[in-house]
Amino acid sequence: GATGGDGPAGDPAEASASGSDTGSGPAAGPGTASGPAPGMGRFLAVALGQLITITGSALTEFALPVWIYMETGSMGKYALYAVIGMLPGILVGPLAGAVVDRLDRRRVMLAASAVAGSTQAALLTLLLSGNLSSWHIYVLLGMLSVALTFQRLAYASSVPQLVPKRYLGHANGITQMAFGFAQFIVPLAAVALMAGIGLKGILILDVTGYAVAITVLLIVKFPRTLPWTRRESLVAEIRNGFAYSWKNRGFRAMLLWFAALNIFLSPLFLLVTPLVLSFDSLESVARVAVAGGAGAILGGIAMGFWGGPKRNRMQGMLGLAGLLAVASALVGVRADLWIIGIGAFGMSCALSMVNGVYTTIVQIKVPQRFHGRVFALNTLVAWSTLPIGHGIIAPAGSAFFGPMFEDGGSLTSTVGALIGTGPGRGIGFMYLLFGAAMLGLVVVGLRLRVLARFDLDVPDALPDDLVGIQERERRVKAARAKKAKSASPAASAAPSAVTDSSPVTDDDTPTHDHTPTDDDTPARTVEAAR
Repeated sequence: GATGGDGPAGDPAEASASGSDTGSGPAAGPGTASGPAPGMGRFLAVALGQLITITGSALTEFALPVWIYMETGSMGKYALYAVIGMLPGILVGPLAGAVVDRLDRRRVMLAASAVAGSTQAALLTLLLSGNLSSWHIYVLLGMLSVALTFQRLAYASSVPQLVPKRYLGHANGITQMAFGFAQFIVPLAAVALMAGIGLKGILILDVTGYAVAITVLLIVKFPRTLPWTRRESLVAEIRNGFAYSWKNRGFRAMLLWFAALNIFLSPLFLLVTPLVLSFDSLESVARVAVAGGAGAILGGIAMGFWGGPKRNRMQGMLGLAGLLAVASALVGVRADLWIIGIGAFGMSCALSMVNGVYTTIVQIKVPQRFHGRVFALNTLVAWSTLPIGHGIIAPAGSAFFGPMFEDGGSLTSTVGALIGTGPGRGIGFMYLLFGAAMLGLVVVGLRLRVLARFDLDVPDALPDDLVGIQERERRVKAARAKKAKSASPAASAAPSAVTDSSPVTDDDTPTHDHTPTDDDTPARTVEAAR
């Protein structure tokens, strides 16, 4: 247990040695206060604030590239926006993960939200003064990408701190629903807002949203379930975080599986617009986007009520990925808006649930003190193939398969007889082909022993506050044994009391020698330690 506040607790015995008030050891022993208890109400308040910022940022991310293209007419500058919006955040991910694990996550969220809100305020100020130009946007966008990475990792890592373990799946479903809501509302509202209040009004809404989110974070106190502060350097933290995931066969296999999946999945989300425009209008693109957003919301709601599989979560996630593959293939069956809309709905719904179950797996299998670094590494590895999908496979595949479905093309009389011919049918064939490839990856994942047995071979992590209590008890027993040994020579023949405790080491190396309970609240883990 800890004694108030939101950060990691310190060990009084080592505080004097380190010269700090918090020290660098585990939490205080049983019987001490532990601050507010985890609960869904506390999480929902934070999630509401994050929903407001996610929606506001999505509106801005839609409006800014449109403003750049309308002002400059340059497709190159338009594309550069997407690169700058993603690349800095990916590159800073390992550092952000280590900082999130090292510091108070609530304060990291506050600082990141303040920087992101200030960036939007700077854009608004430049726009109102008439001095906003493309290079201003790129510089501030890079800052925003970095700030949002810190905010996203701190938020994802704080969920198990805010919510009891048995509700993690439900909480992650609500988180996915928030992203789905933003995806749903932006196509409906962005065009109308751009025409009505313009970029200026959208930026005002975004800055106001960040002010609300910061206010919520200032009011809501986080439970104090992280009993460790850092002895290691920041570089060592980053290295240890990488080692935690990469040296574990199960996590390494999962990361590589996701990286392979994204090679085929990322082009499909990018190609929805050209597929629809090949036979219909821009208004129809918006309708399909709304269908996709509705699917993401439904997937989040389903996860919120269901909570994901209680056992065999990895196999459940692979099964949901199979539904994602089937929905992707459906998009390419015919040049029909209803079929494409249903397919886009299914893709977003399944993807939302896959992400929800995956997040729950990480939060349950990885100790809280590693969450920031593990999420950062997972993002770095899984997203490493996105540039390949977006920049190479999508345009090259469209150019390669398109002529095959034109008049006289090599597939006109065979596959074309089933899915149709003409403009856009090459893209449709990519959906069928890549959907089959993703389904093949699912089959491979289910047959790979390291993934099929993931839930059995990788034990659940102990709550960090319980680890701290056990470590403190180990040290007390060790000190008593040493004192008894020095007082009586006969004590040397007695078994050491140290061997009865948890082998948690001081260098933050995780162990999984205990079976965790489903209740993560500090009060109950104290009772368990007794």
